[in-house]
Amino acid sequence: MKNLQETIIDAKRGKRQAQNLLMDLLWSNVYNYVYQKINNEEEAEDVAIETFTKVFAKLKLYNSDFDFKTWVLSIAHNTMIDHIRKSPGLKLSLDDENYPIDIEEDLPTPEETLIQQQDSDALLFHLHKLKPEYRRILELRFLEEKTYKEIAEELDLTMANVKVRLLRARQLLQEILKG
Repeated sequence: MKNLQETIIDAKRGKRQAQNLLMDLLWSNVYNYVYQKINNEEEAEDVAIETFTKVFAKLKLYNSDFDFKTWVLSIAHNTMIDHIRKSPGLKLSLDDENYPIDIEEDLPTPEETLIQQQDSDALLFHLHKLKPEYRRILELRFLEEKTYKEIAEELDLTMANVKVRLLRARQLLQEILKG
């Protein structure tokens, strides 16, 4: 079995198996950290997936002088804050001493609402560029707002496969959006 640093190096090289292993190793840490703050299973799952999407996108920036788990949790923290800002109805538990949370309530202006609608239309257009299995899992999760468990049952996948497929689908969609 490889040690953590070797797995990180392989993941930096884009090896999916290493990325999956890192996600498996740290999933519960990230999910539990976020869930503890927002106390909502579905939102915590979304933030965890978004966190790992960012982790793998920024993995080349990781400095091995720092603890990997701490680095990932700091990304989870920042991702959670961004997610809360975009979700005005989401409630948050009080912050802890390590990560004070300062959130301003922002309601979109009419112009911002129009931009968001245009962004949604563009997103749907780009979603159709994905392979059917990736498009379907994103549709189930974000358009139909199904839970991971419901997705697993509908697609006859394990929970781990749902997480991995969602992560890959988000990564592929980001690549499409970047051009």
